Amino acid sequence: RQRSSGSTMMSKIVITFAFFCQVVSLVASDTPKILKRSNYEIYCNGNCDVDAAAKDTSPGVVLMGGGTDTDEAFIWQISRAGQGDFVVLRTTGDGAYNPYIYELSVAAGKTLNTVTTILMKNKAASSETEVLEILGNAEAIFLAGGDQSDYINYWANTDVQNIIQAKLTNVTVGGTSAGCMVLGNWVYSAEVGSITSSEALANPYHKYLTIAPAFLHIPYLESVITDTHFVTRDRMGRMLTFQARILQDFSPSNGLSRAVGIDEHTALLLDITTGEVTATGVGTAYVCSADHKALVCKASTPLTFQDLSCVRLSGLNKDTYSFAKWSSNDGVVYASNVVSGKITNLPYGPI
Repeated sequence: RQRSSGSTMMSKIVITFAFFCQVVSLVASDTPKILKRSNYEIYCNGNCDVDAAAKDTSPGVVLMGGGTDTDEAFIWQISRAGQGDFVVLRTTGDGAYNPYIYELSVAAGKTLNTVTTILMKNKAASSETEVLEILGNAEAIFLAGGDQSDYINYWANTDVQNIIQAKLTNVTVGGTSAGCMVLGNWVYSAEVGSITSSEALANPYHKYLTIAPAFLHIPYLESVITDTHFVTRDRMGRMLTFQARILQDFSPSNGLSRAVGIDEHTALLLDITTGEVTATGVGTAYVCSADHKALVCKASTPLTFQDLSCVRLSGLNKDTYSFAKWSSNDGVVYASNVVSGKITNLPYGPI
């Protein structure tokens, strides 16, 4: 009986200690260390004065569609970060992501060393030593939503771009909304304004339809342009127009244009060592491919672009797709056609 009582007491101590550790972790997640500089702000939760010892990390890319964040996607990034330092980059907002990501890591049993948000106010921030040190020590990087034209203006051709590109070999890089928009090989930059599907289809050279070269070069995304908030904001028409413009203006060497549209509360998880993608979340994602130029793609003239192949992937079904083969046994395959500025099929596939 004494041994039994002692065992019970020890169990209580262990449970109490585990609960105490979880409480300490949650307190750490809610008490950020904040530094405000003229060019940038830093919000850090966790062991902010200790750089995580290097642990096993895995590369990958998260393409998230904006709106409600997709927990499963963040947990996937966390699971590949080796309990290291998770860095969020943004140009507006604050450190709101920090407790959310930190608490997800605790709940997943993969408590991160830190979650740090860097709010960059201008391009000068991309040369700041403190910013570059934190980013250089990251075991996961996430680009928050905002304005992709700011991301291009602030980060392109800077050390921030160089560090993220180098990090792609061994850590995950993710993005949502505008952060996802800059992960393709071409970027809808929205430098002048945001274009709707109806505007793009009616005039493929509308002043709002601006396409920039790649910010990052990511394996398996070499022929891809991305779009987000996809079904929610009815963006299929503009994405197909992006593809027509790329084929018309850039003449890719392989003659191919791929486009990936992700709806809100949905993400695609890309293993960049294999090209395999898994959809997650509650919505859908779309992969559309073209191997030919549009029949009509010119200024002030409605687009005609036929025989595109599209696949609808379900986040709820955890559909998979190969960016290595550009094919899948999952999802719904359908043809998409634009004639005189109108999509003649159901834009998002058969119901």
